Formats: sequence, C-alpha cells, structure tokens
Amino acid sequence: MLLALWSFQTTVAQDLYQELESELQKELDSIVLDNGLPGITFSLLFDQDHQINLAAGLQDREQGPSMQADSKMLSGSVGKIFFSTLALKMVQDGKLDQEDRISKFLGDRNWFTTFPNHSEIKIINLLNHTSGLPRHLFQPEFLQEFVKDPLKKRDPETCIQSIANKPAVHPVGEGWAYSDTNYILLGLIIEQLTGKDIYTLVDTEFIQPLGLEHTVPSIDLKIDGLVQGHIGPQNPFQLPGKVMNSNGELLVHPAFEWTGGGFATTPSDLTKMVKFIHESDYLNKKTKEALTLAVNMATGMPFDQGYGLGSFVWSKMEDIRYGHSGFFPGYVSHVEYSKNRQYAMAIQVNNDGAYPYLQQFLFDLEQVVEHYLDRIDDFKIRNNFKKQEECWNRADIECYMRAYATSEPIQTASRGGITHGYDNIIGDYRKYFPKERMGKLYFDNINTRKLSDELYFVTGRFNLKFPDREDESKGWFSVNMKRIDGEWYMITDHSS
Repeated sequence: MLLALWSFQTTVAQDLYQELESELQKELDSIVLDNGLPGITFSLLFDQDHQINLAAGLQDREQGPSMQADSKMLSGSVGKIFFSTLALKMVQDGKLDQEDRISKFLGDRNWFTTFPNHSEIKIINLLNHTSGLPRHLFQPEFLQEFVKDPLKKRDPETCIQSIANKPAVHPVGEGWAYSDTNYILLGLIIEQLTGKDIYTLVDTEFIQPLGLEHTVPSIDLKIDGLVQGHIGPQNPFQLPGKVMNSNGELLVHPAFEWTGGGFATTPSDLTKMVKFIHESDYLNKKTKEALTLAVNMATGMPFDQGYGLGSFVWSKMEDIRYGHSGFFPGYVSHVEYSKNRQYAMAIQVNNDGAYPYLQQFLFDLEQVVEHYLDRIDDFKIRNNFKKQEECWNRADIECYMRAYATSEPIQTASRGGITHGYDNIIGDYRKYFPKERMGKLYFDNINTRKLSDELYFVTGRFNLKFPDREDESKGWFSVNMKRIDGEWYMITDHSS
C-alpha cells in the first residue's frame, strides 16, 4: 500500500512540473513571436531536484539553428555577482575590510592619483557604486579608440585610464552612479591580495564546486557554444548588425570587460549561482545582510530598495528580489532570486535591443509560475511526510528528524509536555522509541493551509503499529512548516 502511494505521489509530481514546463514553453514561444526576437533562453530553479531550462527561437535570426537551453550568451554585468561574492567572502574571512580605503592597495600605481575621489573611496563604495567614479566605457577617449579597433585585446587597467583627470560624478557616498570602473578596481585589489588570477579564483570557488559547466571567461574572440548576437538600435560601439563572423569569432574582443562582467554563460548556471549566494552557508547571515543592504540609486543613502553590494534589491509581486541585469553588444541577461518564494529565475536574449523589456518578459513568465506555486508547495509538504514514513519504517531516527528545521528554534508538544530544541527532541525519540520498538508508521488525513509564502499550517493523523501490539496506535497532529532555503521544514509539532 505504501509503495503504491509513493508511486502515485511521484507521478503527481512529475505531471505537475511537466505541466508547468509546457505552459512556460508556450509563453516563451509567444515572447519570441510577439517581440520579434531572434532567440531566448530561460531557467527556473526551485531546488536541486527541480530545475526547468527552456529555449525558444533561433541562435541566428537568418541562419538558425534552433536555440537550445544550454546555448551560451555573453552575460555582461551579471558577472559582477561572481566578483562581489568573492570580495564579500574575503571580508567575512578577515582578509579585507569594506571600510578599507582603496588607496591602501592601489595607491602606489602611477595612475591612481589622477582618478577623481581617489583618496576617499572605500571598498564598500566600489561594491555599491557610491564612489563617484565616472564610467570609463562611455568616455569619449575610450569610445573613439574602441571604434577604431574593436578587435584589439585591451587590458582593463589600461581601459580605465579614460577617466583620468575627469571630474567626479558626485562626492564619495553622497550619490549613486553605476560604473564598471568600480569593479575593475575591485578585481585589481582581489588579485593583489590573493596573488591569483581572478578567473582562477572564480573557477575554484564557484564554477567547479557548483558544476557550472556552461560558464566560461570571456577572454577570447572565439567561445565554444556561443550563439550569434544581434545589435539593437542602441549601438555605442558602432558594431555591425551581428557580433560574430562566419567562423564563429566575435567582431569585438570581450577581454576589456573583465571584472565588470566577464563571462559567457547560460540561465541554468546563473540560477544555480544566485541561489547558492542566498541559500548556502558560503556567506554567513551577517554577510548576506550586508549584501542586501541597499542604497538609493539617486542619493546613495540607505534605502529599502536600490543597489546592495553587487546586487540590485527591489520589490515585486509582494516579494523582495535580489539580482542583476547585464548588457554586452548583441546580448542581454537578467537573473533574480525571490526572498519569500526562494526560487531563482534567469533569462538571456541574443539581441541587445531587448534590454528594456527583460523585466516584462520575466513578469509574464512568472505569471505562469504563480498558478502552480501552491500546488508545488502542497506536494513538497506532503512529500516530507512520505519521507518521514520511509525513515521511520527502516528505524532511522536521524533520517526522520530531517523534516525538522535545524537553523532555528523548534518545539514539539505531546501528552508528555513541551520539548524545545532539535537535540532535545531527537533525544526523546531515541529514548522512547528504540529501534526494536519503532514499528511501522503511516500518515493520512493530511490537510495543508497556506498562511504566507513562507509558512503553512498542516494537520493530519498518524498511524503507528508497534511490533508487540495487535492494534494500531492512532492520533492527530498539527504542525507549522516553514520554507527555508527552498525546502519545507517543521518548526512546531503538536500531537495527541
């Protein structure tokens, strides 16, 4: 009976996610058709077992072939999340202080004193773009030289010299101005402190451990798996309509971007990375709070929305989102993480003219997702109880207790009283239910009631057949379940 129920639950889950995937594909196809896009890729990551990766349209508007979910595109400024996370980990480990003035690290470089605000800028000002440094990419000197020879492999440290002796956009910390120059300086500081190549650090810290197999540095004219990029109406670098030639080589050398962006990747890898940043213990709670502490994008003053330390922070659909957008000639990208719903989404388009519409595209796709969220939550919560049955029935208390939260205080209530804390609760189970006495357990009459995006109230009945008793022991329970890092855990448990 239990095996049949488990098989049924698994089938329901497969049907649910497949139905959602089908509806998302229809919406993605419509976005391409309605907006005249060459192609688009999309990823939705719920948890390690449920990721939906889709594509629509073409890799090349005129020549095809069809876009694939693992087709690479240049991700532009989205790459900043890799470098800001590296810097934050260094701060967390005591190797860097966000209040350090950058003159401490770069003051001996012969160009440093030509930069505006150079003596006052701190690490935090680089991370949240409150340094007042102009954006080197759009200085006339840089653009003129770039247009003459877009294929030249440019050293980013040389590129930023276009802001030498220019006035500051605003005093340090008294305004906000997005500038890739900030992140080039941050990259130079990280390399100086570690003595290692910045891309090697990203590979060691993120790409290899997370299995980001489609993410590669954009340091060469030819990048394996890169699809054709199409230029939109805004063309500051005066490039032709397509950014790759017939040999698959870029018509602009991407190395100039460096730590201002610096990667070719896919939405599936971007969702894994942003979920890792916000849910893993790579960054501790204090560091994550610093990461998401935003400043206003006009005044540079603390605000509930704006720009944090390498991440935009904004409200959406009664939720808070963290993420980043990116532009590279021919391509646009966006990735975001939902604070309340705890899933990640990413999108890429191989036409940079789509940049103003990325948020709308994602909003339309998320409207589809909204219709499935409660059903997905209900399934995952019920699945927790099925897993508990399995664990109990093989006399594995440690496995059974995985349904309870370990990251915050929990409690159980029964005829014996109230027990607080994970260690005390598992201790009681071991004391009163030795392996030889555990018997067979199953739950029924389970009902779920949503209290918020992060909290459910669940009631049901337990049925326990002890090995030395003929009759089953039955009782009722109620639990509060909380979504933590995308999974559901019990935080209270009352049974009688």
